[in-house]
Amino acid sequence: MSTPATDWSQQGRGRRHPASLWTYRTGSPLCRLDLGIESGEIAISTDDGHLHLLGTDGSLRHPPRPLDARAALDWTDVATGGVVQIGPKSAAWVDHDLEVQWSVDVHTDILDVATSPFGNAIAISLADAHTFVLDAQQQRCGEFTTSRPLQHIHFVPQRRAIVGTADSGMLCSHRLDGRERWTEQIWRNVGDLAVNGNGRTILLAAFNHGVQSFTARGRSHGFFDIEGTVHLVSISYVGTILTAATREQQLYLLDIDGSILWQATLPEPLATLRCGPLGEHILCGFSSGLVECLRWPPWPRHKVEADDD
Repeated sequence: MSTPATDWSQQGRGRRHPASLWTYRTGSPLCRLDLGIESGEIAISTDDGHLHLLGTDGSLRHPPRPLDARAALDWTDVATGGVVQIGPKSAAWVDHDLEVQWSVDVHTDILDVATSPFGNAIAISLADAHTFVLDAQQQRCGEFTTSRPLQHIHFVPQRRAIVGTADSGMLCSHRLDGRERWTEQIWRNVGDLAVNGNGRTILLAAFNHGVQSFTARGRSHGFFDIEGTVHLVSISYVGTILTAATREQQLYLLDIDGSILWQATLPEPLATLRCGPLGEHILCGFSSGLVECLRWPPWPRHKVEADDD
């Protein structure tokens, strides 16, 4: 853990300025970062193949572990571990002590991985457009093939469902046994995918098309008009606050109604972005390997309605 190196966040514009709680430097370019919603743990994979695990205060839980870790990474909401891409064609379950408990080899390159909130199921999407689901005993419990490879996949925490998106093709959702729930043609490239806890709001970072919003049934719900080329997006678990970043190095914090709460110019390019469960803090993972946590006082709560499956 280290103190903030810049005051860029204090030069932002908005209703309230955030406090920079901590920073951490990985020592290598950052590939992926994920946040455990309940535990507050932060898992980070870096370009040199190391896996880092931080506590809520940004301090190291364990020395970084050399695992040949890649960009596909998803950590459980509780402190049990997560699924990590190991090399181009293998995925592993890594526990809270950064020990590999088991691994699975696949026949082609991995594009993304995802885990259910408690780690009792994982999904792996492959470059040949095949996606399969494993249970806690590493047995295949579901699989499906899509018209194009899924670049991004997410479990919906409060539903037994997976949401995925493919470039210039589609947004889709499947049950854990592989049955299709719905498919929506989107005809645009996607830089990032975010889903809130009940799956009622699905967001796509759609580059020049801004942040696209979809309902739990895959129906278009409009877009958030953000200036620039949006490549990263994240939404709070409760679904009231979202954050997005552009290739032009602008960072935005918005409420679900589309009002910009805060905006700032980033000091360097972002590789990944995560919103805390209530939207009161965000994690900025910079390409250089710097990770910074920003926090605001609590925002007024929005009422988020449930949505039928």
